[in-house]
Amino acid sequence: MPKGVFSRFIGELDLSRQKAAIFTTKGLRVFAYAFLSIILPVYLLQLGYPILLVGAISSLAIGSAAIYNLFIAKYAASFGRRKMLVLLSLLMAVSGVIFALNLGIYSLVVAALIGSISATGTETGPFLNIEAAMLSGMSSDENRTMAFSAYNFVGYVALSLGSLFSGLPSALANSVADMRLLIYVYAGIAVLLAIIYLTMDASVEARRSLGKPQKLSKESRTKILHLAALFSLDSFGGGFVIQTILAIYFYKVWGLQLGSLAIVFFVSGIITAISIFMAARIAKRIGLLKTMVFTHAPSSIFLIAIPFAPSALIAVMLLFLRQSISQMDVPTRQSYTMAIVDEHERIAAGSLTNTPRTIAQAISPSIASYMLQLSVVQLPFVLGGSFKILYDALVYIRFRKVKPPEEAARR
Repeated sequence: MPKGVFSRFIGELDLSRQKAAIFTTKGLRVFAYAFLSIILPVYLLQLGYPILLVGAISSLAIGSAAIYNLFIAKYAASFGRRKMLVLLSLLMAVSGVIFALNLGIYSLVVAALIGSISATGTETGPFLNIEAAMLSGMSSDENRTMAFSAYNFVGYVALSLGSLFSGLPSALANSVADMRLLIYVYAGIAVLLAIIYLTMDASVEARRSLGKPQKLSKESRTKILHLAALFSLDSFGGGFVIQTILAIYFYKVWGLQLGSLAIVFFVSGIITAISIFMAARIAKRIGLLKTMVFTHAPSSIFLIAIPFAPSALIAVMLLFLRQSISQMDVPTRQSYTMAIVDEHERIAAGSLTNTPRTIAQAISPSIASYMLQLSVVQLPFVLGGSFKILYDALVYIRFRKVKPPEEAARR
């Protein structure tokens, strides 16, 4: 990225201590999610668990986030955003310890359910909903998308570094014990998150709704429910190709070991992070919704092509091409959702869009893992990409006339 572009980006960001804390927690959390999403399936497979169970654990982990989303939508205001984030961090730590101890199938189920962990390497869970509302409250309409671009840039850099970190067991003895050590590191990071959240001040709480239930107006509810349904379609498609499934695919089909997987997902994350910088710039020119759709749809074509690649190298190159544009919709989608509702409605809006998304995404990894177990490796990619293309068409048709404040003001 040119130095001037980076400088303008920092200037427009208007970085405060509270924003810096949110970016720090985002980076630490996604770093932990990234290496766990690669290590955990390999760890469980080496312990002798079948692929189908690994996929089911991923589905449970994603599905549990839906429960948390509903919980925070109702109680985050009265309980307090900071306290809620501390509680979630501690549960994340407990989940990591349980996975490391491996006391049997039932312990894995408990760990998946309580930890709000991410099998995708990224996140759609309760941390994101609360932090997105905080970040929106600290940003003007004009700078909101830039703030979300920075937030996601930090996340994707952390994703790439976490992916690289997952290769550490390969640099050691590549044993179950080495992987278990990294899972304990995951739990330690969760404790660090709790400490950082405790240092935040009261300015991160919602101004109008502190101590009151968060509700959506009738107009906002209609828009958010429609968005939720469409986001769910996208997430259902995405669930077929979450990072855990991709790790299983490259591990089983092409024989890539943890060291190679770490490098692949590291580069993938760096490519994604760079593309995130461009999202806010493109959105200023063509609008949030068009940026969401026009960058997202072509990436699904690359996704569908991956399992038809004749070699591991070409499959990896197609993955990189997909990642170069596939996540530009993330900051723009988050900004758009926060923009079309009032400030005091934002946690509720985030929770109501992310809850059905999370439920939908929880279903498809089990289906995808079953397909991989049957060696029908093309189908998860074809289904995932097709559902995503359908989502792009429908969300544009439904919301092309719904403008966020900064775009409505330009008309």
